[in-house]
Amino acid sequence: MKEVKLLIWDLDGLILETETLVIKYATSVLQSHGYDLTSDAIACSIGKRPLDAWQAVVDMLNITSVTAEQLLAESEALLTPHWHEATVLPGVYRLLIHFKTHNIPQALATSTPRATLLAKLSNKPDILHMFGDLTVCGDEVERGKPHPDCYLHIAKRAGVHPSHCLVLEDSPSGCQAAIDAGMQCIIVPSMTDKACYPKHSTTAIINGEGGGGRDAAAAMIPSLLDFNPLHFPGLPPFKDTICSTIPLQPEWRIKGTVVKGFGRGSKQLGIPTANLDAASLSRALAEAVTGIYCGWCNIRGPGAEEYSDEVFKMVMSVGFNPVFKQKQRSMEPWILHDFGGSDFYGAEIRLIVVGYLRPELDFEGVEKLIKQIHNDADVAREVLEREEYGRFRNDGFLLED
Repeated sequence: MKEVKLLIWDLDGLILETETLVIKYATSVLQSHGYDLTSDAIACSIGKRPLDAWQAVVDMLNITSVTAEQLLAESEALLTPHWHEATVLPGVYRLLIHFKTHNIPQALATSTPRATLLAKLSNKPDILHMFGDLTVCGDEVERGKPHPDCYLHIAKRAGVHPSHCLVLEDSPSGCQAAIDAGMQCIIVPSMTDKACYPKHSTTAIINGEGGGGRDAAAAMIPSLLDFNPLHFPGLPPFKDTICSTIPLQPEWRIKGTVVKGFGRGSKQLGIPTANLDAASLSRALAEAVTGIYCGWCNIRGPGAEEYSDEVFKMVMSVGFNPVFKQKQRSMEPWILHDFGGSDFYGAEIRLIVVGYLRPELDFEGVEKLIKQIHNDADVAREVLEREEYGRFRNDGFLLED
């Protein structure tokens, strides 16, 4: 593996959580024409230039009554006023600031047109500033992803050979483009179907500028929070961990309702979790966000009136619980306090999530899972006493009426 001299970022699904917005309005546009947006249509379009994405959807759904150009125009009319609402995904600021501080050049190569890029980052100028003039957009190259044009273009502009570039990507088409450019690629999947992601180069390299797959390498991590610079020559290590946990920048503030879960917490695991309602979860976190976190919690309302002025430590799982092969994502805080068996269904729960402990893991059997959950709880109890995390205990969000 060669020394990394340029770190290249994708935008949508990696830096910004734009996919929820896109899927929402694409669904609306398609339904107005009598079609449904399927998971296969999403999979074949993700990461591509807007018109290419819509053409992929038209082809996948065999749409004949309307063109990709018309669908793009209708969806853009709906999306344009909302692009600035896209949130920054976990781990982004940590990496951007870390490499900026250590003078590691960073670039942005996105399928997004230039005007749309400026709209998406209109209230986030600090992100665009990180890349300086090393940005290339989908309307500034001849061919969009999965072709490698954008990555080869930015490497040439930076004066760095493709084999010394490390790409951060979330989509299958973007991953293919990076590999076909002869670059190293870290995949942070925004799709749950990992089989959609390419493992090696399959197409030709334009003008012979890329590595043809000879120097390309791809690895997959669950989250940018799991990125380890020590795996790549030339990248400086992080020095911000707190007792092996990673501070969230910024922390998450989540409010929701306690609902019935899958019935495993207390019965199978002996660990009573307070499951958050699906609507609050989808509003608070991008679909791809998973992992084990820690923070502070307040609970109030039906059955919890006596606790409305108290704040408790908590450790929380977000994801699909691989041990149980769960298909629906859930958020399950374990409040580290003995409530005597109360379930609090219907009560309001408020969370400030401050630290990342580890990714979701698949364990060989329930006993090993239970042991790890208790280890996570011990880590949370200890680390939340640290000043960096403990200061959030008195945050107004938790106790305000």
